[in-house]
Amino acid sequence: MAKTVRMVAEILLDRCTGCALCVYVCPTVALTLRNRADDDPVGPGTRRVAELDESTCYNAQNCLEVCPEEAIVMHELDEPFRIGVDPKVVDREAIGRICSSAGYHPKQPVCFCADVTAGEIAASCLLGAATPGDISVMTGARTGCTELCNQPVLRLLAAAGHSDPPQDPPRGFQVYGIAAQGFDLLDESGHVDAAVAAEFPLYPLDRDLQALRGNFEGA
Repeated sequence: MAKTVRMVAEILLDRCTGCALCVYVCPTVALTLRNRADDDPVGPGTRRVAELDESTCYNAQNCLEVCPEEAIVMHELDEPFRIGVDPKVVDREAIGRICSSAGYHPKQPVCFCADVTAGEIAASCLLGAATPGDISVMTGARTGCTELCNQPVLRLLAAAGHSDPPQDPPRGFQVYGIAAQGFDLLDESGHVDAAVAAEFPLYPLDRDLQALRGNFEGA
């Protein structure tokens, strides 16, 4: 799928104090700080102001919500545009390996706000994405609620070889560590180790995890 972007942010320079909160929460890293220019509107006297790269502003609105000075507003675009990755342009088996390693089906939705699947994120990794910000720019994931898909994005990045992506932007608020999940119990054979399963005899761990992977043999 692809996200249609219909709005873009605008920085009100006469209100911006250069606090950088908007920079830290932008999922596509579209915001940076720059020195205030002599011809900028008169502001609160700070040396720096926020600057926006409109081409990667996907209307997440985190910036608008976090700004303490109400120095950001949104405008409708004259020409909305679509962003997304087509998994068909990437090797299907490679996508499958990344998704399987991360514990997701390629067609499984992982970002409901932008309607992005695990396969699309895996494809982005194969096309060069190495950070959550890269994933957001390529697919639109993390540009809605910016919360629920963080874990799938981090897991898929790790499965693609980026187990410790840099904080992008530095000190960004929206990127967290990978939380534990049931799939972590699977060993190299793709099953729960017998010793681990024996510690929890009341729970059919391997059966349930195999079912979640689409393997219903013995279920």
